[in-house]
Amino acid sequence: METLPSHPLPYSGKIHRNFFTCAPSQELFDDLCAASDFPIVDKMVQITSGIDHGAPQFQRPFQYGKVEDDEIFAVFKKENWRAGRFGDGREFGVWYGAEDALTSVYEACWVAFRLGRDNVLKQGEVYTSDRKMVEAEVATEKALDVTRETSIFNQLVDPEDWSYCQDLGAKLHRSEIELLRTPSARKLAGICVPLFSPAPIKTCGFLYYLQIHVAPSGAIGVNSSRAEMNFSLNRSDLDGWAQL
Repeated sequence: METLPSHPLPYSGKIHRNFFTCAPSQELFDDLCAASDFPIVDKMVQITSGIDHGAPQFQRPFQYGKVEDDEIFAVFKKENWRAGRFGDGREFGVWYGAEDALTSVYEACWVAFRLGRDNVLKQGEVYTSDRKMVEAEVATEKALDVTRETSIFNQLVDPEDWSYCQDLGAKLHRSEIELLRTPSARKLAGICVPLFSPAPIKTCGFLYYLQIHVAPSGAIGVNSSRAEMNFSLNRSDLDGWAQL
């Protein structure tokens, strides 16, 4: 692996993240038991899931990364749905943020396209993903900025191969780097900010809901209550820097 900046730097600012949700909300136990027994089932879930439900929700990605494959998530071992660009989903969790909301949505559009492609697009169905956008105030003295590291730029923005980035993420996690500033692979000139620890997150608040629709043709539509988050694009628009 090429030599990276050896000294961590301070970083502070507001970053955006959007993630899967259910809107409007739905009682997840409604097909398991009567409403009067929901509290009992919920208690059992909290005891057996390996997840601290009392912790702030923004810590959930880090908790998922620590759950053993032979425990509650064994059913997902084959597909390893927790893997991402900077983490293989088995050793540690990553909180994927971006410096602007649009870059965050472009990254989510790629996730939605892949899920649609793997599950319903071949059957001629439209894949829809409900998402929740949040804004976090972050600050750390243990950040790394690789946005100007030209020697590794192509590996950082590779549209398909995550092997280099996952190795980098593992190295940063072992070195106790908490935050990485890196170019987005999906949004031209966008900046992503993956976190390897919850420590930099000082506050985290809800902004709005959005939906991503993926058609069998590869057309992607984004809808939300924000005018700037109502637009359409094609699958090819998500190749970011690879288009140049």
